[in-house]
Amino acid sequence: MLRRRATKLASPLMTWQRSRAVTSGPGGGSTVPSPLATSAKIFGAANLLGLGVSLATGSHYHLDLLGTGAFTVAAIATKGSDPRQLVSAAAVGIWSAKLAAFLVYRVFQTTHDARLDDTLASATGAVGFWTISCLWGWLVSLPHTIAATTPGPRPSFGRATDRAGLLLLVLGLAVESLADWQKWRFKQSEANRGRFCDAGLWQASQHPNWCGNLMFWTGVLVLNAQTLLSDLGPVRRRPAATFLAAACSPLFMLALFYGQASGAMTNTVELAERRYGADPAFREYVSSTPLIMPTPQSLARLLE
Repeated sequence: MLRRRATKLASPLMTWQRSRAVTSGPGGGSTVPSPLATSAKIFGAANLLGLGVSLATGSHYHLDLLGTGAFTVAAIATKGSDPRQLVSAAAVGIWSAKLAAFLVYRVFQTTHDARLDDTLASATGAVGFWTISCLWGWLVSLPHTIAATTPGPRPSFGRATDRAGLLLLVLGLAVESLADWQKWRFKQSEANRGRFCDAGLWQASQHPNWCGNLMFWTGVLVLNAQTLLSDLGPVRRRPAATFLAAACSPLFMLALFYGQASGAMTNTVELAERRYGADPAFREYVSSTPLIMPTPQSLARLLE
């Protein structure tokens, strides 16, 4: 019984991975790899290359260029021709290119990331890092790539959920970009040397950039909701399962970000305590500011 249940639960992703988009031609039908398989190959190749560079050089300058930049390549490779899928691919590509460019610029300016010292100090650590990076990329992109597996005709584009998804992902991109820029500017000021960042959006959340990231990918999920919830996909008559599989992306990121922000998964909290723990203002900030998602009370600080 347990085996039958496990097989039933796993069947949607198994079917998506096996699915092929068939196109007819003079010589008969031909098959094209599933967007899920295409995405997996791209993230696998990018992160395998990253691992090779890490093992050969010990450098971490290329981490975000390859790990985050792979989203752009995967989005282009799975863009399809449907209007909703094209908009989804464009949004993911813009987010990826913007974030990768900023992170690469930042690492070349700072030349050091203390969070990666222990992780990349050994071959085992490097293998673990790039393996997780590969899985992270493939899993996070699920709202776009699962929707890409749905054959036409698809639900018409321009519905209320499409507009809501676009609004949410644009707001998320803006919040993430503004938060990154505000912290960068704060850290570049000599007057703020040795101080923790509590400027701008960082008054409302300890990690507003992660909040914006969550908003963006939730927006991508909502944008693709009409396609995901249709019964035209490779797993027919299971739209709820299709949507829930795609929803693993923002849910996974929510768990990942809170694990990092709380110190349960990384040394982020430990590093912050070493730098600012003796500052009473920092202690007050940590105790009164939400980790990621702002509250009405913390948002009110932006108006003061």
